[in-house]
Order: sequence, then structure tokens, then C-alpha cells
Amino acid sequence: MKKVVVKIGGSLAIDEAKLADFVAAVSKLPAMGCQVAVVHGGGKDINENISLLREQPTFIDGLRVTTPSIMKMVEMTLSGHVNKKLVRMLLENNCNAVGLSGVDGKLFEVVKKQGKVDLGLVGEVKKVNPQIVETLWSAGFVPVVSPISIGPDENGKAVSWNVNADTAASELAVALHADQFVLVSDVPGVMDDSKTVIPELTEDASEALIASGVINGGMIPKVRESFKSIERGLKSIHIVGWKDADHFVKQINGELNYGTILG
Repeated sequence: MKKVVVKIGGSLAIDEAKLADFVAAVSKLPAMGCQVAVVHGGGKDINENISLLREQPTFIDGLRVTTPSIMKMVEMTLSGHVNKKLVRMLLENNCNAVGLSGVDGKLFEVVKKQGKVDLGLVGEVKKVNPQIVETLWSAGFVPVVSPISIGPDENGKAVSWNVNADTAASELAVALHADQFVLVSDVPGVMDDSKTVIPELTEDASEALIASGVINGGMIPKVRESFKSIERGLKSIHIVGWKDADHFVKQINGELNYGTILG
């Protein structure tokens, strides 16, 4: 069986038509011999719900500053609303989906993320327990994973921590020895200087494009983190936008490549 980890984000997570198309595509994968796990974020839903707290969302280097009150809302939104919505949609497509978070079975154990600025309850993954996903796979289920994780607070008490969904998905893919790790977002892939998607990219080529300024902004950490994951054993990483279910399924089974494959 081919092991596939898919991380979804961007407008795909909130556009009902695109999401329905994505769910239809994922539902086809088990019959094609794939064991698939879906990891999701939900930043826009979180911002909407945080506005109810009358607390402005704050980001530093792309990471959400997470106070205790915001943490409650982030966990309710991701592990509750977003996760169960995806599970319901997959079940409607006759896909045996099960929702869980990094807290369940200590899937993601974290420590507080260190940096120049205190981000609050933002965690850094230190240990992954892939057994829970492998057990669900062996029983024929498709895990849908929220990145909310578990770790000790300053007093050693186990609490929930906010973890970047890209990072959580990458760590899970490495721990599962996934054959494919697919990042689906609003970005169609890594672009060259003429804004054309680069089909395949090596680490040396990516560093040259970073040095020349062709790869810039948020794509720099995404690409560099991806190659770190490849060094740790991932076979291939696909960065793709969303076109339709047909393109996505063909990307997974190798019939075409409409994004960028890092390797």
C-alpha cells in the first residue's frame, strides 16, 4: 500500500465547492491502494471565531501568538468545527474517516517553541507517535488530523498547544515513512522568474533560486523545511494548488504533475 499524507490549507479549507471536490478525490484513494491521512489547518475559521473574543489575532514570522483564551478558541475551531466538518463530508462520500488531533494517543508531543519573542502556547513537535494512524490504516480508516498537540506547561501539567499545520503534517509524514507528502494550498507550486511553475526541484537548484530572489517570502521556509524532511527520509514532496479532483488523483498516482515535486 502506498502511504500518502495530504495537508490542506488556504482557500481550499473554506471554499465549499473546492472542499467538496477535494473530499470526493480523497475518497477514491483507498480503492486505488493508498493509505491516506489528511492534516488540516483552519486559520481563517480561527480568525473569525477569535473576533468573538474581541481579541485581535497577532502573528510573528507567520506563527500565531496564542494566549490561553485564544488557545481555547483555536482548539475548539480546529479539533472541533473544522475537523468534524471534514470527517462528515468524507463519510458522506462513503469514506471511513476518523477525526483526531495531536492530543489523541499523544500523536504529537511538543515543548514550548523558543524564539526572540514569546509566542504563548505555540509548540514545537519533539515526538510523533505514528502508531495511532497506522492502527487506523490497518483497520481501513482514513485519519483526519488537527494539529493541536499535547505537552507540558511551565508547571509540568499536560496542556494543549498550537502547532503550525504544515510542520505537523511534515512531522507526521516523516514518522510514517510516507511515500508522498502533498501540500495543497493557494500556491500552484514553486515559480520561476517568469511566474511559471517549476515541475521538479532539487535542493541545490532551490538554494540558487533563493539566492537570486526568485524564490522569496513565505515560499523560502516552505521549501527549506521540505528539503529537511527529505533528508530525514521522505521520498517526495508535492507542492500543488487546487484544480479539480481529476488532477489531484492523477498527481497522486503519477499520471501527471501540475505542481512542483521536490526531491
